[in-house]
Amino acid sequence: MSRRDRTLSRYLAVFQWQSRAVLGRHLSVYLRNWHTAALPPLLEPIILLLAFGFGLGAFIPNFAWRGQSISYLAYLAPGMLAYTAFMTAFFQALFAAYIRMHYQKTWEGQLITQIRLEHVVWGELLWAATLGTAYALIVTLVLAGFTLVGWLDLNWAGALLALPLLFLASLAFATLGLLFTAIVPSIDHMNIPFFLVIMPLGFASSTYFPMEGDSPWTLAWLTLNPLHHLAEGTRLVLVNGEISVHLAAAFGLFVLMILVLVPIDYRLLRRRVLGEG
Repeated sequence: MSRRDRTLSRYLAVFQWQSRAVLGRHLSVYLRNWHTAALPPLLEPIILLLAFGFGLGAFIPNFAWRGQSISYLAYLAPGMLAYTAFMTAFFQALFAAYIRMHYQKTWEGQLITQIRLEHVVWGELLWAATLGTAYALIVTLVLAGFTLVGWLDLNWAGALLALPLLFLASLAFATLGLLFTAIVPSIDHMNIPFFLVIMPLGFASSTYFPMEGDSPWTLAWLTLNPLHHLAEGTRLVLVNGEISVHLAAAFGLFVLMILVLVPIDYRLLRRRVLGEG
């Protein structure tokens, strides 16, 4: 088999039953411990939404955003959807996957069956994407509750359009998290991706506050930042019901991340897990 065929087969492994079996295994384990596994990552965006949207937002008057007046809570809410998908998927593919790989030896048990490493990789990515989308959906329901009591006025038909993109975003960010799973020497080094990736992306991507500027560095950061496009695209859909170029940019960047990082993840994990170059 040529190198091109091997690379293609690793992409197509996402559709094979072994990848779905790994996904199903993670789901069944999660459902047995959902009350302890779900609460911390699920409550984080809700607490942040309440703390920033209502706490800090009470001291922030309506401000101009794209030529219209908007409350800070209305600005923050779509950003929290993007942040939830990003944070959940990244941490699932980083911490949880690392624990399954290194401490629980779950991967070793799977690899002595009909499951190959590419199925393990896709199973981890699909699980992280599923969980990221599910948590974003729950945050959406919380925001819908805010709308019912009159605290928000958002276009909820647009939320349905955003969910497929949130799944793709979660899948893309999971490939990034799995990259660090493959290269960090130990769990003690997990603070490195946190400060290199989580902090810059999470806070400087139009999630909590508008990112604007005319400098080349700022424009380059915003142009190449997939979380910025996801947050702004989701915000335009929910606030104005507008399908913007940000959604197309986010889609393209997420597809590019998946296409580039999946083979890299596989090669690095093959070296780490199987000891093969």
